[in-house]
Amino acid sequence: MPSPQSRREFFANVVLGTAAALGLGALAERMLAFLYPVVAPEQSVEYPVAAAEAVPKNGGLVAHSPAGHVALEDDNGTLRAFSAVCTHLGCIIRWQPGQGHVWFCPCHHGTYDRAGRVVSGPPPRPLDPLPVTVRDGMVYVTLRVRPPTTLPDETPS
Repeated sequence: MPSPQSRREFFANVVLGTAAALGLGALAERMLAFLYPVVAPEQSVEYPVAAAEAVPKNGGLVAHSPAGHVALEDDNGTLRAFSAVCTHLGCIIRWQPGQGHVWFCPCHHGTYDRAGRVVSGPPPRPLDPLPVTVRDGMVYVTLRVRPPTTLPDETPS
């Protein structure tokens, strides 16, 4: 038969059990915060990406903005915009002048036509079209972005 527990052993076990429960609770809270992060909803924001005269007639260019890379194309006076991120592995596409006038991904040699559709190579889907407007000589593109979030214990600066 085991000997009865002394008062000192009992309180030591209570303190150790409480510390273990608090430690496991803190670990569980961090794991849940990792698995379910606080993510701000996407917003549609209109960005100026290039001057209208910078887009070559019947040609294309890639404009770089803080919100992303945009492929701009002039097709007989009609301006179109696409995401300049290849749908295969995320490389930045380039305008390939000459016969065919295609968008070209230098990483794995994927090509897209003027409408953003896949012509050849490994890209699984077409380029994402973006709404585009021209005002006061500037090209504006509407992009979906997530604003940065601050953690509950941070104060915005």
